[in-house]
Amino acid sequence: MATRNSPDQLFGPLDVLVVDDMPAIRRMLRQMLQHLGVQGEIKEAGDGQEAWESLQEHPFDLVVCDINMPRMNGLDLLRRFRASEQYQTIPFLMISGEVSEDIIAASAESEVDGYLLKPFKIEALESRLVEIIRYRHHPSRGESLFREAAKLLMTGQPSEALQILEKLSQPPFRNHAKVWNLMGECHQSLGAHDEAAACFEHALKKNPKYLKAYQNLAALMESQGNLAAARSYLEEARRLSPLNSERLYNLGQLCLQTGSPEEARQYLERSWHLGHSLSADRRPEMAETFLAAGLEQIAADLFLQAIDNAPHEIHLYNRLGVALRQQQKHRQALECYQQALKLDPKNEKIYYNLGVLYLDWGEKDKALEAIQVALQLRPDFAEAKIFLQHHFSA
Repeated sequence: MATRNSPDQLFGPLDVLVVDDMPAIRRMLRQMLQHLGVQGEIKEAGDGQEAWESLQEHPFDLVVCDINMPRMNGLDLLRRFRASEQYQTIPFLMISGEVSEDIIAASAESEVDGYLLKPFKIEALESRLVEIIRYRHHPSRGESLFREAAKLLMTGQPSEALQILEKLSQPPFRNHAKVWNLMGECHQSLGAHDEAAACFEHALKKNPKYLKAYQNLAALMESQGNLAAARSYLEEARRLSPLNSERLYNLGQLCLQTGSPEEARQYLERSWHLGHSLSADRRPEMAETFLAAGLEQIAADLFLQAIDNAPHEIHLYNRLGVALRQQQKHRQALECYQQALKLDPKNEKIYYNLGVLYLDWGEKDKALEAIQVALQLRPDFAEAKIFLQHHFSA
């Protein structure tokens, strides 16, 4: 990366990833970037998922990204981008046909570098890019020290990071909320939970809208078993930034744990509506959460996705069958259990759920037969014994 400040020298060596679901917009951005002097690779992606795959294959110096896209939107890409150590300080410019306060809050939470409202002229693009690239690649002394501390924490050196942060909390440096928040994360890493909580609270005194501090306090409270406090912090964060689907999902989980099923359902429905870019290993866990909240259709969709990824995992068919049965989709549930029995003909849990299904379907003789098979396979199967006694005691 060139270190001098003229636009040509800033833009010339850049490799840029352009992300938009409209080919015409991607072409326009490519032409603008070339006109501004970008001489590196300019690669295009049609959505966030395609962009993320490109980012794994090739490092880029700048991302210019739309917000509303299929599969993975720009906000989800930005969150994943900043969670990667490789891309924590790489410029990310968001473009959109509309920028609401909620979108601004969600983007700022994930450290977007700037916005452009469509349509825009090349002069506006140039001005914004000069600003964000200079900030990222020519930081102030205080910002450089902060990044050094963040890197030390990430590499398992919280005590060394704290020494730098203590300097940043004193004049002549500005006393930022993010400094106190990072101090809290260092203390938490060292197991000093009271000190961590005090730092997070101090960060909120500095900036009552600093969302990371709310998030950290919620996680700390949850780890200590104070679920009501954790929920309170997350709800305040949600009020400030309502478009974070992961936070809404976490709120749904907390509501389930604290005996508020209706509120859990509302948070989880909203979370699903906003969309998730899910890794394959999280789908079963999330499916169970939605199932517990009475959102059987969403749970079934997630179980189906999990089965596509792991077609030999018998318990996924079993749980999908439960989700289908609870929607009164008896025939589909039966097919699901039959598929599971092909994989494991001696699975007592499948036979037990077959019994529950048949009874729910009005097939009492078949229900009895399935429960008896479950008990033959596992004579100490308590649930099957209770089911048999309750429904067939006569």
